[in-house]
Amino acid sequence: MTQHKTYVPVGFANKMPDISSKKIVMGFWHNWPEGEWNGSGYRQGYFRNLALTDIPQQYNVIAVAFMKVQHGSDDHIPTFKPYSGTDADFRRQVDQLNKQGRAVLISLGGADAHIALSMSDERALVDRIIYLVETYGFDGLDIDLEQAAITAKENQLVIPSALKKVKEYYSREGKNFIISMAPEFPYLRDGNSYVPYITSLEGYYDFVAPQFYNQGADGVWVQEVGGNLTQNNDAVKEDFLYYLTESIVTGSRGYTKIPHEKFVIGLPSNNDAANNGYVIDSNAVKQALIRLDKAQIPIKGVMTWSINWDAGRTKNGEEYNWEFINRYGYISGEHPPISEPEPQKPNVPSNFNSTEQTSSSITLNWQPSLSATPIKEYILYRDNAFINAVTAPPFIDIGLKPNLTYRYQISAVDILGNSSTLSEALNVTTKSSASDNAPKWDSDIWYADNTRVTYQDCTYVCVMQHTSNKFWAPLKATALWDRS
Repeated sequence: MTQHKTYVPVGFANKMPDISSKKIVMGFWHNWPEGEWNGSGYRQGYFRNLALTDIPQQYNVIAVAFMKVQHGSDDHIPTFKPYSGTDADFRRQVDQLNKQGRAVLISLGGADAHIALSMSDERALVDRIIYLVETYGFDGLDIDLEQAAITAKENQLVIPSALKKVKEYYSREGKNFIISMAPEFPYLRDGNSYVPYITSLEGYYDFVAPQFYNQGADGVWVQEVGGNLTQNNDAVKEDFLYYLTESIVTGSRGYTKIPHEKFVIGLPSNNDAANNGYVIDSNAVKQALIRLDKAQIPIKGVMTWSINWDAGRTKNGEEYNWEFINRYGYISGEHPPISEPEPQKPNVPSNFNSTEQTSSSITLNWQPSLSATPIKEYILYRDNAFINAVTAPPFIDIGLKPNLTYRYQISAVDILGNSSTLSEALNVTTKSSASDNAPKWDSDIWYADNTRVTYQDCTYVCVMQHTSNKFWAPLKATALWDRS
C-alpha cells in the first residue's frame, strides 16, 4: 500500500481558509510555460505566465491546473509538480495567498487527462492527495474531468470515495478540505455522466462551477420564453445565463439539482480562452445575477478559464488587460478593480453633412464611424432632442417647416453600448414652400421631360418622358426621375 509522505506544515499554508460564507471569483492557473503554447488561443492569441502571488486579489479561489498522470510515467495515480521553481518556492506562494484569506486548489484532470482508476487505487489516491496538500499547501481539490476520463474505469466511484476520506481526514484536524467541480453543463442533465460525482459527494462538496462555454448550440429549453436558449446566441445571453442556472439550482428542465448557495457560473475570460461562450456584454452577467437574487436563489459566484488568459494578449499583441476581473471582480468583495480602463469608445462619425433639403425634409449623411467593436447604431438629435436611431446613413428627417434652420448632431454606439461623443452641430435650412409648388406625382399621368413633381416630401424632375404607373414612382424609377 502506498503511504503518503509526512510533511511538517509551515506558516499558514495548511490552515485552509474558510470560504463557506464568501462569494467567490475562481480562476484556473496554468502550470506550464507560455513558450510551449504561443499562439494557442482559439483566436491565436497568447496567455501570460505569472506567479501565484501576482494574481489579482479579487480572485479569491485559485485552481492550479492540473493534477494528472505524468506522460511516460509508470505511475497511473495522478500527481502534480510545479513547472518552474522549487516545491518550497511554490508552497511559499500558496502561504502568501492563504494569509490573504484566499484558497488554492489542485485541479484534477483537464481536457487531455488520461485518468483511469479502479477501486483498488483508492488508498493510493487518498495518500497522493494528502501528500500534495502537505507538500504544496493546497486547500482542496477541484474535479475537472472531461470527455472519456469522466467515465473511465471506476473513476465515478473511486474519486468521490477517496475525496470523502480526505475531507474526513482534515476534518479531524479542524480543517475544511474544499471539494469543488467544474463540469461542462450538458453532463449535469439527469442521468448524465457527472451526476454520480454530484450525488456521491452530496454533503461533502463546497461548490460546483459548471462550464457555460464550449457548448455551441447546446442550451436549455424554456417554455416561458417559447424556445431554446442556446449558449452561442449572444442576443439571448442574459436569459441563457439566468434560465440555465435556475434550471440547475432548482433541479428542473431535466437537470440534476445543485443548491444555489453552492453554485458558481463558469465563463471564459475572453474570446481566446474558449471556442465559444464568451460574453460580449458584461451586463448580461450582471443582470442575470440580479434576477437570481430577486428570485431568491442567489449563487456563490463566478469562475473563469483562465487567470493566465485574463492577463494575455490577442494575436495582434493587444493586451486583454484583466478584462474578466475588472468586469466581475466586485463579486468576491475582496478589493476594488486592479484597474478600471476606460472603455474604447467609437470615433465620432465624420463628414456629417446634408445632401438634400426640401421645404419639409432634410437629408443627412455621414461617414461610418471607426470602432474597435462593431457599430450597433447611430443616434441623431435635432435641436438637442433625440429624433431617431439608424444603423447606417443616410437619414431623411421629414415633417419639417419651410424656410427654417435646424441644428443636428450625431453619435455612434457600439454593440457593447459604448457611445462616441456628439459631433459638432450641423445647421441646415429647409427650402421655402414657394420652391416646391410642383404638383404631387400620381399614376396614369403623361410626364414630359423636365416636368417637376413632389413625392414623399421631395421634388423630382422627369428625365425620360413616360406614362406613369404605380411601379414607376420617383423613388423607385431612378431612370425616369432625378431628385432636384
